[in-house]
Amino acid sequence: MFFLALLAVSAAGQSAGMHSTGTGSKSLAALDSCVSNPLQTNCTSYEYPVAAAADDLSKLCGAMHFMSACSVAKACNASGAGPDDPTGPGAAKISSRNPDICQPFTQVATVCKLDPGMGRMSGCNNINTMCVAGSQVPVCKQQTGLADIPTTETVNSQVRSICEEMTMDGCEKCTPSWQAGRTWGDCDLLDVYSYLCYQMPEMGQCSDWHNMCTADPTLSFCYGTGGSGGSSGSGGSSGSGGSSG
Repeated sequence: MFFLALLAVSAAGQSAGMHSTGTGSKSLAALDSCVSNPLQTNCTSYEYPVAAAADDLSKLCGAMHFMSACSVAKACNASGAGPDDPTGPGAAKISSRNPDICQPFTQVATVCKLDPGMGRMSGCNNINTMCVAGSQVPVCKQQTGLADIPTTETVNSQVRSICEEMTMDGCEKCTPSWQAGRTWGDCDLLDVYSYLCYQMPEMGQCSDWHNMCTADPTLSFCYGTGGSGGSSGSGGSSGSGGSSG
């Protein structure tokens, strides 16, 4: 049921033309033989274009904007460290420990390699072909994804569990989806999850938030707490651009 729901949402998003570019990630990299044949020894100096990675990410987040990596991408964009300047000063606002956190390829790798079930999406075509065992393409080893952030399925489940147990600030962004019988919360799930756990860090559903913030206390989603939580304030944003409605 998980994969059927995933494929249905992905297909619906892409058929509606939700991604912002019309070129398609494959066309941007079509002439790069190291994408299709990454085992070549001359691929050790190949650089996958940032524009191609950004296009891959646009396709992925256009189809399923609530994925965890898309929350990170949204935070990076809001900080000024979007695809045009992924290593700029704004990146440190999202994580001062991980200089690659706002790199589009890092976010694509998070979706395609670390988020179960998501690697079947068309935005993963290039990375799935290029980053195989024995690949000589450096970025495949340099930017392997954000292993510390919880998967989309985990965050979706934890937010739903919290919001069905009690009414908290932030829940109103996600609960209408589940009340309508949908599988996924149509909201910025990781941002909402982080805010819920910041308000009440002792909740059992917050173990994944604690793990994330212990691994990288500098993440904007941790509110500077290192996963220890804090008192509720007004709002509902991690300082990463807020949650989508």
